[in-house]
Amino acid sequence: MIRHPNSAYFIVAFVALCATAIVRGPIQALIYLIPLAGVVYIVRTATIVDEDGLRARAVFGEQAVSWSELTGLRLADSGAVYAVDDAGSQLRLPCVRSTKLEPLIRAADGRIPDPAA
Repeated sequence: MIRHPNSAYFIVAFVALCATAIVRGPIQALIYLIPLAGVVYIVRTATIVDEDGLRARAVFGEQAVSWSELTGLRLADSGAVYAVDDAGSQLRLPCVRSTKLEPLIRAADGRIPDPAA
């Protein structure tokens, strides 16, 4: 499973700390929902590589591409990585960047060729 780094929680903690400076009452405490949403996003989003294929898990739901349908990866100029299936549709892989493909290639166990090799 490829996830966000644990250091992402420091950003959420910093946002919560900054929110504390402006919260003065129970209604204003609703602003703490913003860092809470950040924690849910960090915990939930991931790219899962298993025997069946690639799964992209989002905050709400997930999508999958099986190994038999996978034709390759597309690396966007923005750094995002997409799994392309034989129908031509693309699935964005969360937590995977074009500069950090090694964890994905290692987890794929030879099903995705290493472009650096």
